[in-house]
Amino acid sequence: MKMTLYHKSSGSSLLVVVSTMSILIGVVAIVAHYTTTVSRSVQRTNTMEQALTTADATIETLFTNWRTICRVAPTTPLATSSFLGVIPVPTASQLPTLPGATNFAKAGTSFTTNDEYDSAYTISNVKVVAVDATLSSLSSADVAPVPAVGQSQTGTASTTSATYNYIASADVTLPTLGGNTVAKVRRVFSKQQLSPWNFAIFYNDPLEIHPGPQFTVTGWVHTNSSLYTGHNTLWFADKVTYAADWTIGFMPGDAQHPETPTSPHWPANLRPTQGQEQQPFGLDASSIFGGSGSSSDSYHQLIEPPVAGSTDPLANSRFWNQANVAIKVDASNNVTIGTPNSNGTITAFDSSDPLYQMFSSAISTNQTIQDNREGANVRLVTLDVSKIENNTSGLSATYKSSSFNGIVYIYDSSASSSARRGVRLLNGSKIPSTGLTVASQNPVYIQGDFNTGGSPPSDASSSDPTQPQVSGYNRASCSILTDAVDILSNSWNDANSFAGTSSRVASNTTVNAAIISGNVPTASVGGDGSYSGGAENFPRFLEDWSHATLTYYGSMVELYKSQQSIGEWGKANVYSPPTRQWYFDNNFKTTPPPGSLMIYSYVKGRWSVL
Repeated sequence: MKMTLYHKSSGSSLLVVVSTMSILIGVVAIVAHYTTTVSRSVQRTNTMEQALTTADATIETLFTNWRTICRVAPTTPLATSSFLGVIPVPTASQLPTLPGATNFAKAGTSFTTNDEYDSAYTISNVKVVAVDATLSSLSSADVAPVPAVGQSQTGTASTTSATYNYIASADVTLPTLGGNTVAKVRRVFSKQQLSPWNFAIFYNDPLEIHPGPQFTVTGWVHTNSSLYTGHNTLWFADKVTYAADWTIGFMPGDAQHPETPTSPHWPANLRPTQGQEQQPFGLDASSIFGGSGSSSDSYHQLIEPPVAGSTDPLANSRFWNQANVAIKVDASNNVTIGTPNSNGTITAFDSSDPLYQMFSSAISTNQTIQDNREGANVRLVTLDVSKIENNTSGLSATYKSSSFNGIVYIYDSSASSSARRGVRLLNGSKIPSTGLTVASQNPVYIQGDFNTGGSPPSDASSSDPTQPQVSGYNRASCSILTDAVDILSNSWNDANSFAGTSSRVASNTTVNAAIISGNVPTASVGGDGSYSGGAENFPRFLEDWSHATLTYYGSMVELYKSQQSIGEWGKANVYSPPTRQWYFDNNFKTTPPPGSLMIYSYVKGRWSVL
């Protein structure tokens, strides 16, 4: 009886053991299957990450080469055909995570290489394709993209702004267990062109703004370098961007501001932010003439005559080339008025030419003033703006010749460090509706009200900054492009320039014009602690403005260092600052001054994985 029970007990134990072993084998099998699945999943995930990294690296190569090709002809939107078979994909050394990659093709084709799994991996569909404003394909590879105007870039492509879109693609196929992993990456490339006249203040170099009394900037502000703001009297009313860094403080080398810096003000949710570098002409300054030329800062070439016999990358942007009237004064005060040629010479007009008759009576020479900031006498050539117009007694003036394109280049070619020269604009209160642009490699002195129609309410004793022109006059789009701009008030007298500041007492004056000019950088002369004067002193002064107001509507653009007006800010017996009523002129967003000037940025936009 006991034996029977024993055998039954042994059988039960064996059954338990067999069952347990079966369960364990099942668990091991499940675990092994799970481990294999997880391993394959991890491998596929890692492979996908590798494929995405490779595709992204390819897109980066496409962007660098696409941007280089676009910069060759920045003013021309390029079709897809401009990039096909030209842009290389990354080399094997640039993709070290891909085993055995040796054969690479040009963008627009594909290649295949075998790895140690004897399975092909491929980088294909590598290309940059022009698209329309909705990012849809164009009808042909030879069709250039049409502009898409961004919401923050008012105006049209022909005036102040445009964005041209392209889609870059790269497909990467990598082998993995159980098949291939494919990553299809797409990214939007945008070439954005924008007139600098869209900005209240645009600096290519470091931008310092250190006002005394409250100073409100009513438009966009941008610097391609660093921004320095150290006073709470500064108020930004619109967006502010900087390409390098922003310091609530003062620029290294500035010994003129020993005070403790304070933060400026800005609109809620519109704090100054780092932004994209905006390149004038679509060219880096160091690439113009290889960083050489007649000036040490290549963007200064914008306002210089071209040099005969040299390749000119700025031929389409140089204002000498854009003007249809050039006026040259030589060392003996001989005046040549004619057509500017691409080699820097002038073909003189015949005396019967309407353009000659228009300007010949408006030019006077050999007038000298004392510029105390420069510490030198400056010989001036004066353009009397009223004498190139008809209807000077009314508000709707017209130019004496309809063939004038609104752009005049005027300069004294005898300027040197020992012979200081300048250009004066006089009687410019009325400008025809088609606008006026004056360019010069010399400094320009604007004397009296400019583009106001007469004596505006802003000049009254109870100055009204909202009325910078007389009733019935619509201010025209004007620009002054020069080495430096000095504003002389309505009370300026040449003879008083040789006396002390107390004899140079300014009166209320209004100027409505955009300015491109240079500056003298902080501590640029011998590291002596000098200050540039900041944006608050971008237009320069030579009078006692302590009881006067300067009303200014315009756009201030700094692109280069001054080459002729190199006197430092902060000297004694130069000026006392005005009450500043300065406003960005929103008219420039839709109606720019005569002439074409664009800044460009190349942006990598949104991307997607298919």
